[in-house]
Amino acid sequence: MTAKVKNVHMHMLSAYIGVCLLVLGVFNLLLSEVLHKKVHVIGTEIAQQVYELNLNLIADKEVIAALAKARGFMLEPHSLPAHFPAFTHLESEIFNYQTVSLQLYHWPSWVVESYLFILLNLVVIGAAVWGYRWWALLIKRYEKEAFKAPEKLATYHSLLAPSPQQKADSNNKAITHKPIKQDAMTKLYCLHQNNHCFFALFYWSYPFPESIDLESHFKLVITKGFTELPGVSIRLLISGGVAITLQGVPQTQLDKYTHKLHQIIYQASLVYRGDLSRKDIKIGICNYRTGADQAIVYQLTKSALEQAKQSPWQHVHRAPFNHTYAEVLKNTEEELPEYISKKKFILFFQPLFELDSGEILQHEALIRIRHKSLGLLSAKQFIPHLKTNNQLMQLDIAVIEHVIALLKSEPSSLIVSINLHAFNWFNASFWQWFEEKVGGFKAADKLQFEISAEDFYAQQDKLAPAIKQIKAVHGSVLVDNVLNVDKLAFLSEFKLVKGIKLGYEVIHGIDKSLKQQKIVRHIIMKSNHLNLPVYGVGVETQQELQVLQKLGVTAAQGFYFTEPLQEFTQVTS
Repeated sequence: MTAKVKNVHMHMLSAYIGVCLLVLGVFNLLLSEVLHKKVHVIGTEIAQQVYELNLNLIADKEVIAALAKARGFMLEPHSLPAHFPAFTHLESEIFNYQTVSLQLYHWPSWVVESYLFILLNLVVIGAAVWGYRWWALLIKRYEKEAFKAPEKLATYHSLLAPSPQQKADSNNKAITHKPIKQDAMTKLYCLHQNNHCFFALFYWSYPFPESIDLESHFKLVITKGFTELPGVSIRLLISGGVAITLQGVPQTQLDKYTHKLHQIIYQASLVYRGDLSRKDIKIGICNYRTGADQAIVYQLTKSALEQAKQSPWQHVHRAPFNHTYAEVLKNTEEELPEYISKKKFILFFQPLFELDSGEILQHEALIRIRHKSLGLLSAKQFIPHLKTNNQLMQLDIAVIEHVIALLKSEPSSLIVSINLHAFNWFNASFWQWFEEKVGGFKAADKLQFEISAEDFYAQQDKLAPAIKQIKAVHGSVLVDNVLNVDKLAFLSEFKLVKGIKLGYEVIHGIDKSLKQQKIVRHIIMKSNHLNLPVYGVGVETQQELQVLQKLGVTAAQGFYFTEPLQEFTQVTS
């Protein structure tokens, strides 16, 4: 195979050199012809001078010789060294103008313009050499891509396959029934107290070819890579990521398995994306014991993945479950307010996309705290651990101040939606601060405040101060978590309300529930009469999106479109 490839390369190189020599020859012929025409033009100009000066070819021979010499010509040929005529000779040509016919001698054009010949020939030869190197690089890359995938896949699978000795050992173990039974029971139920489970999510910077069955590919590779563990499962998420669960990881080898998982996934990715580097594969892991709250495990894993994605050198991050998630937060309840006061938080922005045009209508500000051991915590995770009213007030103040600072530094035509805590809607101190801080903000009309439908319907008397302050700064209100059409007509009395958001309960799985579709249809029909747009939240699948479009939802947001974006410019641009 290698000999055939070399023969093909030699034939192609010979053809390339032949073409280059042909091009070089044609180029020199054309250049010589152009320079010869230049000589003819100059000789004709000398004849014109002789005619205009009315010079006699015999009497004024010296004057004509001086004119010819000044332009590089001679009236008579000079004597040359004996050896020189072997390489070149003077050329003679008769130049005519009107009644003048003048014979002049001159050196060949390639001698007079030798510097030009040398320079242009070097340029052509250099271009040919550069073209060959570029062509060779392309051929090499093509061959590498053509033969790399099957070879890597075969090599990698052979490395993961059990050795003959391992197969022999497994066959010998099959004969001794009692020890095998005990070992199998231990592996099956993970009875060893020092064993942990891994839940991992991984992210890649560049997309794989659409023709690849990612779930089957990674399931095969990862299962073979962890044959010593009692349980391995791989699942392709709707959002496009891959979730991995490993059972029975020894406590003393948590770091070893963490790095091994990254290595196996990286090697498996190279089979189809040879241009990936290690930093392009990011993994978040949560290690936990059997019986842990899976919702908390998922949140910890997502936080770990975010930390890995934000780090230029740490490609895999592991977050331990630490007994129970609630206990960890309980032990740091006193520190949580400090995270806010010391601005140890990040604001993410969830875009709201118009379904007809695909344009961004507005974006919702989402706060995330940087916890020292648990990573990024969402508002739903840490707000229950804020105990005093002052702490809740400082939370919303911090969010509003941060949004105002961003709008001042990066003005946007889009609205920023802020979900205030229910307590602050009825907190006189908060709205007093709001009047002082936001009242003088020129772009306050870009601020929109979300309130749950239940609170908005039931607490109108207590909401009067809040409505007054928002109206004074030309802000707006968005009624959130609308679950039915009841009391929707009540919103017609408030011009400050600019839209409603459907509750997650009626959105999630709407493509499979006729009851939810009927509820949403009634809400949209009523909202159209009130001239209020209806927004969907938490859209996770294409099926959910298609149903919402058919029902007439104006805009939607959720992980189907994009994850919350950290950079404000990513949303406003």
